[in-house]
Amino acid sequence: MNKSLISIALLLTSSAVFAETEYPENPVLRPLTLTDGTISVSGALAWGEEKSESRGELNLNIGYGLTDNLTVGLDGLNYRVLARPDNETGLELTIGLGSRGFQESIINGDSVAYGADLNGKYVFNKDIAMIFSLGYVKWDEEKLKNKDEYRYSVGVQANVAKDWTALASYTYRDLKDFNQSDAHEVSVGVNYAYSKSTDIGVFTGYSSFDSQENGYKLDNSFDRVAGIYAAYRF
Repeated sequence: MNKSLISIALLLTSSAVFAETEYPENPVLRPLTLTDGTISVSGALAWGEEKSESRGELNLNIGYGLTDNLTVGLDGLNYRVLARPDNETGLELTIGLGSRGFQESIINGDSVAYGADLNGKYVFNKDIAMIFSLGYVKWDEEKLKNKDEYRYSVGVQANVAKDWTALASYTYRDLKDFNQSDAHEVSVGVNYAYSKSTDIGVFTGYSSFDSQENGYKLDNSFDRVAGIYAAYRF
């Protein structure tokens, strides 16, 4: 599982927040971009396995709302092109640009992924929403021919109890010039909205992407992963 998959768990906190008086405590109603001047700090502690190897990993992210529609973070930019009126029901769309992964290889050199994607959220009511993403990724290889990838994701976000929200998502990876022709990834998590500014949760995931088969080391991918995360906004 690529490190980017760990960040999917943080969708439960929804990287997007408003000021204390405007920010929806309900994760289903939260938008996809940070409001002007808002800072979000999040971290995930994961334990995963790849082949016979297992290890722990800490992932951190920080985001800042340059405007209500433009958020910048460690993983890139996210621009909202369609907003839901008053963050209620309906369709919301954003465009993202930035880093999408990293792989290491002793023989073939390192590989860095950059990409662009269209991200969406459709809120049916205050308790359930669908999330989706269409993305293109360019793998910049140090020694080998550059590789292309197309990612298609869909998921459901639903309130299961007071202050508790579940997320399940699936991603299909259409791999070009890899030894594998495709890969499948699944992620499931539960978020607890401790307050309007703080979320904590757990997640688990699976990926069929085989780093070793594709010529990379096992240091930057997981077959199976589980972990905890937290996010704080101010």
